[in-house]
Amino acid sequence: MAALALIVAFGAGAVALVRVADRQNADRAAKGAESTTEPSAGLDRRPAPPPRSATTAKAAPATVPPGEGPPVVLKGDGIGAFIFGANPDQVIAGLTLRWGPPDGDTGWVPAGTTAYGACPGNVARAVNWRGFAVLFSDGATPRGPAGVRHFFTWEYQVDDPTHPGPDKGGNRPALKTANGVSVGVTVATLQKAWGQALELFDEPPGGPQFGVETAEGALYGSLTGLAASGIVKTIVAGGGCGGD
Repeated sequence: MAALALIVAFGAGAVALVRVADRQNADRAAKGAESTTEPSAGLDRRPAPPPRSATTAKAAPATVPPGEGPPVVLKGDGIGAFIFGANPDQVIAGLTLRWGPPDGDTGWVPAGTTAYGACPGNVARAVNWRGFAVLFSDGATPRGPAGVRHFFTWEYQVDDPTHPGPDKGGNRPALKTANGVSVGVTVATLQKAWGQALELFDEPPGGPQFGVETAEGALYGSLTGLAASGIVKTIVAGGGCGGD
C-alpha cells in the first residue's frame, strides 16, 4: 500500500506542477539565473571552535553536546545545501553524515520499475530515511541532462497515510521548510505560511492536493481534504516519477 501511495503522489505531482507553473510563469521568467554554488558534503555543519589558551580555558560542561549545525531545510530546489542536479554520491554522503545510514537504498535499477513509479531515464535510484526519500536519475530532467546521474527529486511522506500525523522524528529529525511547513500539518498552516500563493485543488488521480511556487522552486503534495482542517500527507519537490 505504501508503494501505491507513493506512485499516486508522484503521478499527481505532474498535475500540481502544471497548475503552479501556469500561475507563476511570469514571475519565473523574471528571475535571474539559478545559483551555481557548489554544495558542501557536511550540509552546513558548523566548524569546531578554535582551542582556547591554556591560561584562560575553562572546562566545558559535560552535558553540552557539540554543535550539530543548522537544521536541514526542505526547499523547492533541493534539501539543505544540496540543490537538484547535484552528484548522487555527494548527496547521499552528506545526508548520511548528518543522519546516519539510510533505511533503504534501491541501488541503480531500471527507471520504469521503481516503487515511486516510472522515473525518467534508463536507471534510477531512491535512498530513504524513514519516510523521506531522495531520488536520482540518468535521464533528461529539468535538473540535469540525459546521461548524467543527478539528484532530481525528494519526497516526504507521513508514517501512516491512512492516519496522517506530524513526523515524530527518529533516525533523522522531523523535516520542515524555512517557514515551518512539514507533513502532518493542517491546510490552515499551509495557508498561513504561503497566503494567496497557495493553490488548493482536487483532481484525479491524486485527489485533494496543494501546490505553491516558492523563491527556490515549486512544492506540491497530497492532502486528506481541502478544508482548513485537512492534513498534509506528502510533500514533493522536483519532477517526481510516474507522471505522463
